[in-house]
Amino acid sequence: MKTVSRRAVPALGRLPRKVGRAVAAARAAARERGERLFLVGGVVRDLLLERTIRDLDFVVEGNAAAFARALGARLGGVVRDHGRFQTASLHTSDGGRIDVATSRRETYAHPGALPRVAPAGIEEDLARRDFTINALALEIAPARTPRLLDPFGGRADLASRRLRFLHAASPSDDPTRAFRAVRYANRLGFEIAPGSVRAVRRAIAAKAFHAVSGDRLRREIALVFAEPGAPGAARRLAALGLPAALGMKLTASSRALGRLKRAESVASSWPEAAGWPLFLLAWAAERPPAELTLLADRLGATGDAGRALHRWGATRRLLPDLSRARRPSETRRLLAGLTPVEAAALSVCLPPGEAERVLSAAHGTARLRISGRDLVRAGVPPGPAIGRALEETLDARLDGRLRASGELAYALERAAGRGAVS
Repeated sequence: MKTVSRRAVPALGRLPRKVGRAVAAARAAARERGERLFLVGGVVRDLLLERTIRDLDFVVEGNAAAFARALGARLGGVVRDHGRFQTASLHTSDGGRIDVATSRRETYAHPGALPRVAPAGIEEDLARRDFTINALALEIAPARTPRLLDPFGGRADLASRRLRFLHAASPSDDPTRAFRAVRYANRLGFEIAPGSVRAVRRAIAAKAFHAVSGDRLRREIALVFAEPGAPGAARRLAALGLPAALGMKLTASSRALGRLKRAESVASSWPEAAGWPLFLLAWAAERPPAELTLLADRLGATGDAGRALHRWGATRRLLPDLSRARRPSETRRLLAGLTPVEAAALSVCLPPGEAERVLSAAHGTARLRISGRDLVRAGVPPGPAIGRALEETLDARLDGRLRASGELAYALERAAGRGAVS
């Protein structure tokens, strides 16, 4: 096992206070139990890169669930045992989560299958990981002085800002690792090594992605677009050929990347529209609707996400009318019945001024102060007339023809069938 000189070992003193307390408790628990304990993966990588620590993952040469319970006795919290994969998680009382895994090996019955796991030493555990920069381990117990294990040259790849699979068959064994490569490379600003790009393309050519469930693919896509930098993610996805693995013909054209950049801006201010369906629609906006229908089926997309993908052909046909609409009330009526994702996707396909009108109409701040109850109390019989009166009153507010103070009088006139108030 290759080790690194002590001068190159990341200092645990740089850990945030809360994380540092958890690490100290874990070291004490491991010494008490006489087990070797390692920090692994992202926490070691981010310590070396001097980045904010996002995750806290331990590997123990012992029983993960038993160790998690011992750690929970020190920190408090609830342990969840994921027995099949020999992992456990400690959910602490302050809302944190600590993952613990038994040091193990993995085998795959066929490409795309979930792994079969068995206990093994730390050397085999690191050898099963996805990328060299994640195959780093910091031994923190029982020894008092931490020791960095780097059997695959992960530290050199960090220095070169390069993302590299541990072995050429990695994306064939687990094709979701290709999406993970995009996510890490995009997050860290790394390049994917040429050999790793070729490995992904071989997995695509061998139809390895066909064996992966739609649910797993959907979750990986959601993770990719949950992080900042959607245009960069799309460039990397296209460079690896991953859209083809999903049955899509998507490129990193300047028009597509522009839509993705606008989608990021919309998502940041409109949480109801944010998420992977918006980014896929923005990217694939000009593709034949049949491709999006097939993609929805491939991903097993249901609910609003499935409807947005299935209905995109009809939704997209609203673009010319939205461009011609001049009154906010016209725009609002064109958008009636659309979900926030669909309205947001339409907006990113329009020039800035027209997009702003769509966004304002879709989730603008104009709201009526009155409701149907106010009209009933004023003597209007319950029925469809109330709904129509409120709709016309909102149109008048949106178009600037009516102040809030005049809503009730205007609505009453509309309900009574008389003309608009000037």
